[in-house]
Amino acid sequence: MTRRHYRGSIKTRLTFIILFVTSVTVIIGYSSFIYWNLSSQHERAINLSKTVGDVLSQDIAKLILLKDIAIAADITSGLKSFDNLNSMVLYKLDGEPIFQYSKDDKSFEVKELQTDFKNENNFNKSIFKLFIHADYQDTHLGYIELNFKVDTIWDMIKRDIFILFVFSIALLVFSFLLANFFAKKFTQPILKLVNFLNKIDYIDSLKHKITTREDNEFGKLYDEVNYMLKRIENSQEAEKIAAAAFETKSGMVITNKDRIILQVNRAFCKITGYAKEEVIGKTPSILKSNVQNKSFYKKMRKTLEKYKYWSGELYNKHKDGTIYPEYLTIQTVLDDNGKVIYYVGSFIDLTLQKETEAKVEYLEQYDSLTGLANKKLLINNIQKYLDEEKQKNWGTILCLDLKDFKLINEAYGHSAGDSILQTITKKLKESFTEANLIARIGADEFIIWFSNIAQTKDKASIEAKSLAEFLITKISEPIYYENKAINPLPFIGIALYNNKALDANELFKEADTALHLAKKNEQHFSFFDEQAKNLAQTHLDTYSQLSKAIKRNQFELYYQLQYNHKNEIFGAEALIRWIHPTQGILSPDKFISIAEKTGLIIPITTWVIKNACMQLNIWQKEPKSSSWIIAINISAKEFSQDDFVDIVKKYIHMYEIKANRLKLELTESILVKDIDLVISKMTKLREIGVQISLDDFGTGYSSLQYLRNLPLNQVKIDRVFVNNILNNKNDVAIVKSILLLAESLNLEVVAEGVETKEHYKFLIELGCKLFQGFYLAKPSKIEDIDALIN
Repeated sequence: MTRRHYRGSIKTRLTFIILFVTSVTVIIGYSSFIYWNLSSQHERAINLSKTVGDVLSQDIAKLILLKDIAIAADITSGLKSFDNLNSMVLYKLDGEPIFQYSKDDKSFEVKELQTDFKNENNFNKSIFKLFIHADYQDTHLGYIELNFKVDTIWDMIKRDIFILFVFSIALLVFSFLLANFFAKKFTQPILKLVNFLNKIDYIDSLKHKITTREDNEFGKLYDEVNYMLKRIENSQEAEKIAAAAFETKSGMVITNKDRIILQVNRAFCKITGYAKEEVIGKTPSILKSNVQNKSFYKKMRKTLEKYKYWSGELYNKHKDGTIYPEYLTIQTVLDDNGKVIYYVGSFIDLTLQKETEAKVEYLEQYDSLTGLANKKLLINNIQKYLDEEKQKNWGTILCLDLKDFKLINEAYGHSAGDSILQTITKKLKESFTEANLIARIGADEFIIWFSNIAQTKDKASIEAKSLAEFLITKISEPIYYENKAINPLPFIGIALYNNKALDANELFKEADTALHLAKKNEQHFSFFDEQAKNLAQTHLDTYSQLSKAIKRNQFELYYQLQYNHKNEIFGAEALIRWIHPTQGILSPDKFISIAEKTGLIIPITTWVIKNACMQLNIWQKEPKSSSWIIAINISAKEFSQDDFVDIVKKYIHMYEIKANRLKLELTESILVKDIDLVISKMTKLREIGVQISLDDFGTGYSSLQYLRNLPLNQVKIDRVFVNNILNNKNDVAIVKSILLLAESLNLEVVAEGVETKEHYKFLIELGCKLFQGFYLAKPSKIEDIDALIN
């Protein structure tokens, strides 16, 4: 520690203090003397003025009353006997001066007496002026102005200047001698104490003690120093013990009550990467990783306040930015009054422990060869999904096994088998990115889990069959090992399930049973559920028949008329029907999903566009239907075709129809595609005059986000909101919101599913103007529509 340089000694300070005190005393005394002298002169002048008035009163009466000029010489002679009287003026009652006297000043000028002359009694430089009455035998004759010469403050100082100078020198010498005398009394004990402390500092020994004969405050100070040295000695011993405990392998940090870091140990620096100088004076938040949220630290503070102790795991950040786990313990240190003075934190780095735990956990849940989940993790995940009631639709489990995989290991070695398994794993990961989980549960057995493939069982059967066929195709591709082609032969067991399933183990057993069935029957895949198998077969049959129907033109368009609020027809929606050779007329819900799944929807939609344009050409020629609009449902797959706009243009020109009489109804599913491409196509269609309607509005994707950017003419309120509009306040609110939104965006609104008269009237009251539903018209053949027109 650097020593201070002291500029002023005790002797110097005492000299100044004594000099200051005596100087102040002399100044006050001399000032009092001057004040007394001035007051004395004032009092003598007043007394002298009374004497002058009494002595000269008879002569002044003769001068004023008898106008005896000769008496003036007697008055002057009498005034000369007063040494301090400088001048005198006698005034009559009317203020006229009749006599003046001046001792030294021959130029003394007499002025007529003013009315407020009594207020002029004052000092003027060295002259004290005052006025008295000129009275004789109780008769007031006039006024007397008397001017006395007095000593001023400056006159007194000039008179005493030499004495003051000599006295100041004597005072300075006296103060110095007195200060020197008393300084020794104070400094000797202090210097003795300083020398003793310097000796302690030099030899670094606290066992020495200082003694004195002083029985006063210095004696008490010496005792306190000895006591302090004893306490320091004891404290050093305690500090050595604490330092040994502080420098442990655990990181240690001490903060004050405001959480400012006061001290850290070497382990702290080693774990965090910060030097001691970099963190002292800062808060522990310098280590904050932001892995824990604010509520975590809020809970920590509450625990500390309540229990004065906290411990737990958290993640902090190393100086280089690396985030590491640690186990931290915080202990609150309180003073005698129970107030917080320090926080002591102790922590250990859990990185190695966490890595070990992670490896153990990984080996418990993942396959070490492929990195896929093992059977335990698969079962746990499926069970958790079921327990949390996340299962809403139908899901599937595909169990894959390879035929005669042992022969590959025997023929090419286990390294070849491992390589093939790794290749298959890569294919599964790349091909089934939408799977919830892919697992390896045996040597050559894999599981692929999909939690959601369809809403209904028949659609789920079709989807599972498609997945299995695709899986067979991918796995059957040749795998090359050391320039040798190996063709794996897969078997697949399929288990379907919905939200009624409760046990993941049972699902796994069902898929495994289906796998054994496939192996037994030498089939590529097999369903556990016979009904699902039949549904899948039905899908296959439907696909085959639908392909023939397209070639044989076995379709017909029905039309459902649309009305406005005035009960006038303004258009119709074209609805396809399949004229099945054995089953009769089939509605779209019997085959459209299969068509979309297999891609047959594209030629079917093209057929609908062509025939709708053909019918528009006919209606345009009829006066009653010339303004009608035909609406066509366009699938997302058809809309995504590169030549879709050209196909629409082709049939508009072929049948010479007015483009604004054709309306394309798009579902919200198109919005999950490239939105910019969707808007571009819609804009091109609008440019040629085609109208565009957004179907089933409000039930699918968050189209509100894009609605203002889409070049639409119309939105259709889905029937789910209309069906319960008379009983459900929420549906009423939704319909109102759609109407209000459409109005602000200048869009038409068509309400679908108007099944009753009450629906119709209520929607009109809400402000809807366009309607479609069974109450107004059912889907009909064109012959029935033509009959209505005629």
